[in-house]
Amino acid sequence: MEFREELENALIQIGLENPVLEIEVKPSGRLGGFVVSETFSEISQIDRQNMLWDGLEKILDEEKQSKIIALLTMTPAEVEDADSYD
Repeated sequence: MEFREELENALIQIGLENPVLEIEVKPSGRLGGFVVSETFSEISQIDRQNMLWDGLEKILDEEKQSKIIALLTMTPAEVEDADSYD
């Protein structure tokens, strides 16, 4: 299994409500992207990140965690607002 697929499976296991994952693999092999879920509604960015990373730390070992550049957390409404600026 590719690490991208493993990361996506780990993010689903965290228990986010209907997550939409946009994960990109960089030429270096590291990953980054967006995690969109209604679960993040009314939760601060820091608490979203803590929730995400607390879950990933339980599923992925440190070596795999170090391959993740960044995961941005957004709600569907925030994505819609961002798209309206295009």
